[in-house]
Amino acid sequence: MKKVSILFLSFLMLAGFLAVVQQGKAQSPAPLKAVLIFDMGGRGDGGFNDSAYSGMEKAVAELGVQAVYIEHKRNLDLDHAVNEAAASDAQVIIGVGFAFSGKFDHLAVRHPDKKFVVVDYSVKFDERGNLSAPPPNLAGLTFKEEEGSCLVGAIAALKSQTGKIGFIGGMDSPIIRKFQAGYEAGAKAVRPGIRIHSQYAGITGQAFRDPQKGYRIAARMYKNGADVIYHAAGETGAGLFRAAREMNRLAIGVDIDQSAQAPGRVLTSMLKNIDGAVFDVVQSCVRGNFSGGLKTLGLKEHGVGFVYNDQNKKLIPESIHQQVQALQAKIVSGEMTVPVASGHRTVLSRQELRDLLTRLQSEIQTALNKLDNDLRHSAKVLAGRDLQGDFARGILKGLYRANPYIIDCETVSDAGIMVAVEPPAHRSSEGADISRQAHMVRLFKTHKPVLSGSFLSVEGPRSVVIHHPVFSTDREFSGSVSALFAPEYLLSSMIGPIAANIPVSIFLMQTDGLFIYDVDTKQIGLNIFTDPLYQPFPELIKLCRRMAGAREGSGVYHFYRKVGEAPITKVVEWRTVELHGTPWRLAVAFAKDGIGR
Repeated sequence: MKKVSILFLSFLMLAGFLAVVQQGKAQSPAPLKAVLIFDMGGRGDGGFNDSAYSGMEKAVAELGVQAVYIEHKRNLDLDHAVNEAAASDAQVIIGVGFAFSGKFDHLAVRHPDKKFVVVDYSVKFDERGNLSAPPPNLAGLTFKEEEGSCLVGAIAALKSQTGKIGFIGGMDSPIIRKFQAGYEAGAKAVRPGIRIHSQYAGITGQAFRDPQKGYRIAARMYKNGADVIYHAAGETGAGLFRAAREMNRLAIGVDIDQSAQAPGRVLTSMLKNIDGAVFDVVQSCVRGNFSGGLKTLGLKEHGVGFVYNDQNKKLIPESIHQQVQALQAKIVSGEMTVPVASGHRTVLSRQELRDLLTRLQSEIQTALNKLDNDLRHSAKVLAGRDLQGDFARGILKGLYRANPYIIDCETVSDAGIMVAVEPPAHRSSEGADISRQAHMVRLFKTHKPVLSGSFLSVEGPRSVVIHHPVFSTDREFSGSVSALFAPEYLLSSMIGPIAANIPVSIFLMQTDGLFIYDVDTKQIGLNIFTDPLYQPFPELIKLCRRMAGAREGSGVYHFYRKVGEAPITKVVEWRTVELHGTPWRLAVAFAKDGIGR
C-alpha cells in the first residue's frame, strides 16, 4: 500500500520549532493514530531513538498505523510537544526516555481516554519508599539491562588478553548503573580475577552527548591496559568507537547492533529490543488489549540480548559462545539472579546526601556561569552597536541556539524599552517598557549585571532573567542584552534523573521564601512564608527562615502525610548557588529513618 502524509491540526502550534515527520498507511477507515516523541538527540543516534523509530515503522507497515514523529532540542519545545500531543486526536502517545515519566504520569490522569507509553519508565516511590504504580492508562516499559549486560560482560572477560576490561557510562544514574552492575557480574562469573575499570561521563543529560569526553575516557582506559570496553553512553559512545579504531582495540556497543561504528573492532553489542517493545505495545492498542502498569522485559521475555551473527562470529570463538549460552540459560531459568546496582535505595549515608548536594550545586552553578559568560561576551560584541538592527538579532539568535533552556533573548534600550526579541515567535514583546521592573531599576543604578527574582512570564512558566549592560564606544551606558529562562527547564534535566528511584526531595528557594524549583512541580511559585498551604507545618517554615539567613547548613522537621499517621522526620541539607548577588538556596531533604551512618 502507498504511504501518505498526514497532519494533525493540533500540531500546527509546533510549527517553526519542532521537526515533525508524519507517516501513515491508508489501510482502514479508522487507523490507529500514534505519536512517538524522541529523546534528546532525536533520530540518527545509532541506538535508543533509532530502535524506537524502527518499531513504530514496523507498526506503520504491518498494522496500518498513522504515526507522527517529533524531535525536540529544547525543554520548552518538549513541553509544548507533549501537551499538544495529548490534546490532539492521537490515541496512543509514546515517549522515548525516562525524562517523560513524570510528564506522562500527569497527562495520563488528565486524559484517561488516551494510552500513554514511556520507554525506560522511571519508577516512583513515596515518602516511605513504597513503589507508586503508574496510572492505569500508562504503560511503563522497563528493561532488565543488567541481564543483557551480564552476557556481554562475560564475552568481554573471556575475550580479554590483558585481564583488564572497561565500562563507560553516560549520566551517572540508576538506570545506567544497571548496565554497569550486569557487566561486572557477568565478567566475574566467568573470570573471577578480571579487572574492571568503570567511569561515567557526568551527572546530567549532557553526559549522553559528549563524544569527545567518551574518546578521552576510552583512550585512557586502553592506554592503561584494557583491551575491551563496553559503553552505555548514547552519543558519547561514538568516542569509544573512535578510540577503538585508532588504537586497534575492541569495543562493545549498546541498544542496537553498532558494528558499523567501528568495523572489525566491535566485539558485540548488548541488544535492548526497544523496537520490539514499541511494536508490541502499539499492536496491543490496535487489537484492543492494551494494559497499563509496569512492564519489565528481560532475557526470558526477549527484551534484551546480544549480537552474534556472521559479522562478529570470527571475533567470538565457539568456546566463548557456548559458555555465554550456558550463562544465559542459568539467568532465564532463575538459577542465577543478576545484581542490580540501581533501583530504589532505602538507606543513604549522611555523607552521600552531602555529596549529592555538592554535585548538584556544582552542576547548577556551572550552567548559570556558562549562560552568564555567553551574555557577557554578547554585551562586549554589541558595544557601540545598534541594539535593534540585524547584527543585534544575529547575536540574540546565537544565544538562543546555544542555551536550550532559554525562553527568549532581548536587547533593551537605555530607557528600558525592549527593542529586539528572539525567537521571532516572541517579537510581540518588542516595544514593551520594562524600566520599572526591580531588576531593571537595579541595572540602571549600578550599570552591572543582574539576575532577577522569579516572576510569572507572559510566555507561561515562572522565569528569571539575566541582564548584562551594554556600553557605547566611549563607555556610556546604552542598554542591555538579556536572556529569559525558566529555572524548571534548566534544573529538571539535572535534578530529575538524579532523584529518580531515590525517595529524596530537592528544591531551590529564593531568600524571600519563593520556591523556584521543586521535584514536585506543583510547589513551584509558592511561597513557604505566605502561602496557606504551608501554615500547618510551622517547623518547616522555621527551618526555611534559617535557610534564608544562612548560606549553608542542616536541619530537621516533621512531615505528616495523612491525619492520624505517624510523622516522618525529614533531614535537610542546603547550600547556595549565586549569581550577581542573587542567591538561591539548594536543598536536599530525606527521611531520617532512611539515613545510615
